[in-house]
Amino acid sequence: MTTKQSKAARYSALVRSRKACNLCAAIGLSNPATVLGGAFDSGEIGPWTCWNGDLDARILIVGQEWGDVESFERLHGIDTPTGTNRMLRELLASVGFDIAPAPNRIRGSGVYLTNAALCLKSGGVQAPVKDKWFKNCGVSFLRDQVELVEPRVVVALGQKAYQALCHGFGIRRIRLRDAVNRHAAIMLTTGVSMIPVYHCSQRVLSMYRNRKEQFEDWTFVKNLLEQ
Repeated sequence: MTTKQSKAARYSALVRSRKACNLCAAIGLSNPATVLGGAFDSGEIGPWTCWNGDLDARILIVGQEWGDVESFERLHGIDTPTGTNRMLRELLASVGFDIAPAPNRIRGSGVYLTNAALCLKSGGVQAPVKDKWFKNCGVSFLRDQVELVEPRVVVALGQKAYQALCHGFGIRRIRLRDAVNRHAAIMLTTGVSMIPVYHCSQRVLSMYRNRKEQFEDWTFVKNLLEQ
């Protein structure tokens, strides 16, 4: 079992590694540490973790990526109560975790949030993404975060999060739809299981997986947490 002191030290080292990373600089990403000289970078692994980053969390949520450079500068790297964040709060509440609206952080929330790609793209929040970003981060940072936090459940929030976790843990990937519809956990490490679900953005809710279906998917997260 990892002690709180060693977890904090390992996490700080991981944050320092992220701040120094330039693996994707040549393929379209900007490290938050380099944007405006790091004025809005934080002491966390990424901007989303500033909202909920409990290192002793029972549930770890992996989203796609935080956003683009322009929104990071405009919002000073701080989360806001977006439709996606509001829906995520509802889904988490359905499995027993009540978190405050973004950007309010409650210590000991039991929730750890991170992104599959930790750096920032350009061209707007809807700009296209590259598979290489998620492969790089999955191998370099995502696996380390899972092994550090040691949650009971890791929720892969959408295709890119699922892809990054598969890269990070050397798991054969199948189509997201098939992986979600199996309603079966994927073992990452001893005692840590992943459940892939659809992203909870408004676009996905309206086009691919509606509210009712998403809450049904999350009942399998709840069942795993209760085991």
